[in-house]
Amino acid sequence: MNFHEMQTSMKKAVSLAKSFEGDWQARMKLAFKTLKVEHYMQQPIKKDVIEMLLLHGVSYRRISKNYDKSRSEINEIMAFENI
Repeated sequence: MNFHEMQTSMKKAVSLAKSFEGDWQARMKLAFKTLKVEHYMQQPIKKDVIEMLLLHGVSYRRISKNYDKSRSEINEIMAFENI
């Protein structure tokens, strides 16, 4: 993410966090994590993108549904360095 994308993401995170209930820090953390996952889900499928999604706690099932690929195809992408 570059600076402009991060700035717009933070603005969206604040408005999203206002709709949640509870502690402000927890709401912001959850909102920003949600927006980062959405950002990576919009990227074309690559090994780096899949690794970032897995680091953010996204399941293989959600990744496979988003990219319309089977789990074995995702594992093949993860096995290769370059696509």
